[in-house]
Amino acid sequence: MRVQPINFVWRTVDLVDADGVATRTMAMVPEPRYDNIAKRQFEDGEAYPLQQIEERSMRSHNQFFAAMGEYYDNLPENIAARWPTDVHFRKWCLIETNWFTEKEYEMASEKGAMMLADDIRIDDEYARIVVRGTKVFVRRAMSQSLAAMGREKFEASKKDCLELAEAMVGTPVRTMLREAGKHG
Repeated sequence: MRVQPINFVWRTVDLVDADGVATRTMAMVPEPRYDNIAKRQFEDGEAYPLQQIEERSMRSHNQFFAAMGEYYDNLPENIAARWPTDVHFRKWCLIETNWFTEKEYEMASEKGAMMLADDIRIDDEYARIVVRGTKVFVRRAMSQSLAAMGREKFEASKKDCLELAEAMVGTPVRTMLREAGKHG
């Protein structure tokens, strides 16, 4: 079963024991629209870890993706063909600004390393793959989802990517964010 996020509210509740005695306490209670999901995902009496996830401003999120799209559309002709889509460009920017995960593979032969690199490319068209002899290095852009980054890391990655794109295109970030707001 796929676990879904559920919004809870911290509130005062009355717990009634087997003898009918009520005790007032604080508890995390699912919002009403999440009742059915909570009933499917949780067992009565079981303990579950609870982690607060920082909400990210959807305005900031949408603004970033729109601005990166604008930068992609305004790349100089001599480099624009390097990235087939704005997603390729954004993920390249993430890797270039050190927002990536990296794995290293050691193969038995150079041919094996090339075959692995080809297989990885089929599975992930955005990865940066480098083959050095029998070693394969794979860098993948970090996910910018709320669960993966939270607000603070997202804002830092947003800033880094926009500054890199600004340097490549020459249009100030402030201007591009304003333009992106007109179209988004």
